[in-house]
Amino acid sequence: MDPIEKEITQLWWNIYGSCFTGTSLNKKNALFMSTGNRIPSGSVFTLKKNIFSKITDKSLIFSYPTLRKIKGFPELKNADLSATPSCVSKLQYSNNTAIDIYGKLLDGTGIGKINAELQVLLKKAKALDIHISQWGQDLIEEGLLEIFLQDELSRQNPVIAKIMDGEHYIATDGIWVKGMSFAYQLDKDSVTRIAAIYEQHKQEFMQFGVTIDIASSTNLSTSFKYAENFYPFLKFRKIEKNGNIKMLGKNQGNKAVILSEADFSD
Repeated sequence: MDPIEKEITQLWWNIYGSCFTGTSLNKKNALFMSTGNRIPSGSVFTLKKNIFSKITDKSLIFSYPTLRKIKGFPELKNADLSATPSCVSKLQYSNNTAIDIYGKLLDGTGIGKINAELQVLLKKAKALDIHISQWGQDLIEEGLLEIFLQDELSRQNPVIAKIMDGEHYIATDGIWVKGMSFAYQLDKDSVTRIAAIYEQHKQEFMQFGVTIDIASSTNLSTSFKYAENFYPFLKFRKIEKNGNIKMLGKNQGNKAVILSEADFSD
């Protein structure tokens, strides 16, 4: 993982700690995917590690919409959270690394697809507040998932057989984000130019779910309301046949398939 990606990952784990209250994901059982990840819970991946057991590649094998087409595959459900309050996380530009992190965050929003000049101007910001307004958690019931996998394995379903080699992981839980906004501090000339760009292309920005609010001559915010959720974090279970893993003294009964706990800890 390059230094910038590492910093972005740490930034998002800091956001997790301050924003996503009442959830149970952590650095041992879950991974930060990306700012723009649209792959939901219920999807199957291979997770490649280097010689230091660090995850170096997250490759999608079957998405949840694909697996959902198999009769009986469990449905994603919203987690029963008591509250999902909005929150703010701050990023100060004390060094070049922080600026690069912000650039990566901005790239992930896709705003450059609407107007490249605007994206360049926003990257000149001196400070940034990241405001997450809409978020939640969805999950698949692991007991039902184990039963489904066992039944399909006994039926010799080729899709399920493909993921039974002990090298595949399924995301059973995920944090999704729907609404997000950035507040910026900029110079007056940049804010003036951004306001002009927004007015000129306002209809196009609205179609993409983007609004820009000018708070003052040096402050503005961009709000993103996504057409579909993005998943910065996914929690994983490893898919294994009973005979392929050590029982560690636990009675697994006659289960043919076990969803064992992932361990991504350093």
